[in-house]
Amino acid sequence: MLQRFQLTQFRNYHEQTFVPGQSLSVVVGENGSGKTSLLEGIYLLATGRSFRTSKLANVVEGGHDACTLFAEINVDGHPHRVGLSRNKQAVLDARIDGQRINGLSQIARMMPVQVLHPGTVQLIEGGPGERRRFLDWLMFHVEPEFIGHWQRLKEAVSQRNSLLKAGRLNTREMGVWDRQVAENSARIDQLRRAYLPELQRVFQDLLIGFDGALGAVSLALHSGWSEGISIEDALLSHRDQDVRRGFTSVGAHRADLMLKSQKGQVKEVFSRGQQKVVAYALVTAQISLLNELANRRCLVLVDDLTSELDQSNEQRILSTVLSTGNQLVVTTLDERIALPYLTADSTKTFHVEHGVLKLVQ
Repeated sequence: MLQRFQLTQFRNYHEQTFVPGQSLSVVVGENGSGKTSLLEGIYLLATGRSFRTSKLANVVEGGHDACTLFAEINVDGHPHRVGLSRNKQAVLDARIDGQRINGLSQIARMMPVQVLHPGTVQLIEGGPGERRRFLDWLMFHVEPEFIGHWQRLKEAVSQRNSLLKAGRLNTREMGVWDRQVAENSARIDQLRRAYLPELQRVFQDLLIGFDGALGAVSLALHSGWSEGISIEDALLSHRDQDVRRGFTSVGAHRADLMLKSQKGQVKEVFSRGQQKVVAYALVTAQISLLNELANRRCLVLVDDLTSELDQSNEQRILSTVLSTGNQLVVTTLDERIALPYLTADSTKTFHVEHGVLKLVQ
């Protein structure tokens, strides 16, 4: 649970402290006031990435060299302090309880965060990379061995790509990295497939609750190589092609999650509004599965659903996520979104203007 969050020289926040409610925090403000930047700062601390942009140079407040993000969190009843500072190029320092850490994955494991925002629809509209990251978020949090396999696969693909680009193929060395790609791809594929039926079950129930008219949507995993052959054979058969292109074209790093309705691929036959509902159901299913499979709670960031969904769907999604017992921080232009929840002691409402947060209730 997030207990306190501090932003220093981040976007339009010069120095601001945010103490959220235990269950729901609603942040109200005009466009450009800093609502989304607050959520971005929390997400950046927890993951090392922004959900808004891949260009992180602009997260530093104008006229300053670096920004700092700091949080006090509670993990299974134990308090921890996490923080990072970065300039316009890279992370300068990251710490847990005052001790410097080498990788941000340590913070990510302690602080599971998911976000529902206008870009969530990219789970449907976007490329395979979006869906791989979605699949692997839960794997990272519930399967202790997953991160090791993923890191070894990433390194093997990088080394193999270097050989492919060298122009002169060293078949012996290539064989070493082929084995690494194959072994780790096969295990990652097994882990993903073991989790997929659970995702399908929870996702379909949520989708019916959000919009029963959409009908059934099936989830299928494309492993990253052709069905019916081994990854070892796929690497060998694609080697000449990979040499010409200069990259490894098969493996778990090329996987995709396929979504299909009775009418065809969701990306092709659903309207954009329907795709949004499907995407929100997918993310909400992951949040529920984290609670169910790992008995862990997740911090859920919800950015401006009022601009994305009609009022009935908006309330259904918020109520569903709240019912899981996860902590929510919701931003909105419209204060009405908070009205059904304001009687709860664990709910807080804030107003933000020009990077200044004020507690309203």
